[in-house]
Amino acid sequence: MKRILLIATFVLSATFAFAQYTYTETGANGNTIVSGQYNADPGIVAGDSKQTIATKLAAVYKVGVWKYWTEAGLLQAEEHYTATGERTGVWKTWHTNGQLSTEINFATQTAVFYHENGQKAEEGGMNNQMVRIGNWNGWHANGKLNYSGSYDSNGKKIGTWKFYDISGNSLGTENH
Repeated sequence: MKRILLIATFVLSATFAFAQYTYTETGANGNTIVSGQYNADPGIVAGDSKQTIATKLAAVYKVGVWKYWTEAGLLQAEEHYTATGERTGVWKTWHTNGQLSTEINFATQTAVFYHENGQKAEEGGMNNQMVRIGNWNGWHANGKLNYSGSYDSNGKKIGTWKFYDISGNSLGTENH
């Protein structure tokens, strides 16, 4: 009996130690506009000032999947976090017309941005701090190359950057 009581106590305390706080925010029309979990209850109460809310939120971090919607109910963004609050997985955002806007893969450290017409706008490397790194290419909405160049590990442009007009004609280069 003591063993069962000991196991039950351990399970109960572990549950409280790793308890997560589900956060949901609704818009004026009653639709959910934000949904996700924090690692703990931030303790926000009605009447808290913006500064107090910011202080309370700084003491906790996001975990799991977070989703954001427009007031009209269209999915706007999806983020993924580890149990320790680090960015992970594939993050996505959508244009208001429903087309994919951004896709950042933290496992491969790559990012792709899209024009509203669905054409690829930019593509390259991105680290976990969301800083552009490595080789990048950009395209006009018609699919023609707009630019190509590289960033260093701090997000600073390096080397030769090439630029093109909407017809694909060279506009020149920049050296960094």
